[in-house]
Amino acid sequence: MTHFKLPENNYLKVEGTEFAYKKLGEEEGIPLIFIIHFRGTMENWDPLMLENIAKERPVILFDNVGVGYTDGETPDSIDTMAEDTYQFINGLGYKKVDVLGFSIGGMVAQSLAIHHPDLVRKLILSGTGPAGGIAPSHPRMEEMMYKAEGSKEDAIETFLFLFYPETEKGRELGKQSLKRIFDQKTKDSTLQVRDAQLTAIAKWTNEDFNGYKELLNKISNPTLVINGDNDIMVPTENSFTLSQNIPDAQLIIYPNAGHGHLFQHPLRFANHVNVFLDE
Repeated sequence: MTHFKLPENNYLKVEGTEFAYKKLGEEEGIPLIFIIHFRGTMENWDPLMLENIAKERPVILFDNVGVGYTDGETPDSIDTMAEDTYQFINGLGYKKVDVLGFSIGGMVAQSLAIHHPDLVRKLILSGTGPAGGIAPSHPRMEEMMYKAEGSKEDAIETFLFLFYPETEKGRELGKQSLKRIFDQKTKDSTLQVRDAQLTAIAKWTNEDFNGYKELLNKISNPTLVINGDNDIMVPTENSFTLSQNIPDAQLIIYPNAGHGHLFQHPLRFANHVNVFLDE
């Protein structure tokens, strides 16, 4: 089975930063902006999932400041990453967008919705958590998060550990997804990106949740929260917390799935996204 290829990069200069992005899918309609996971670039989305979402709407993938093909230095603050995202979307000329954030991208998406509520129509938070939420507790987590670049085989093993359940079926679905992703990937993020994002995540995790809860309560956008039932990177309990504190949120939990639930079940995830955005 062959899947569509990602289009060539476009570039947009905003306040001295040249953002790299890709536009795919339908020409008309409200675009869905994708914000990628820790250390990921816009080439880290599963193309099978993208293909089925882009059949129904415009989709925009981008590298935020310092990541992948975008120049500059990655900031070490979630709010700054969100403001950079806003500047990019504003530079494209959009006044209303839907936003899908995965992992650290979901943290950025929350900040974007909180600080620019008029820009965001609907919000999708995948495998992510609130500021001051529950931190990961797996004993190997720090070792795997700080791993430097190695061989492709090393990268696959790291992703399998972090994103997928340690079951035969989970690993097999993970390998299928990772093959699709690695077949399209041409550029990795740097260690500067890794270190800045880890600092940003640490700051986010160490915030006071009780204070942040008031901000979550003010998110009026219709919100879809999705995760696997065994996320070791951003523990699944965080998804319940988000859905309980965002007034217009619904929650979907995939059984026998981990942090990479959206890649483990790309067609199911694409269907849930499209149904939610079309409601």
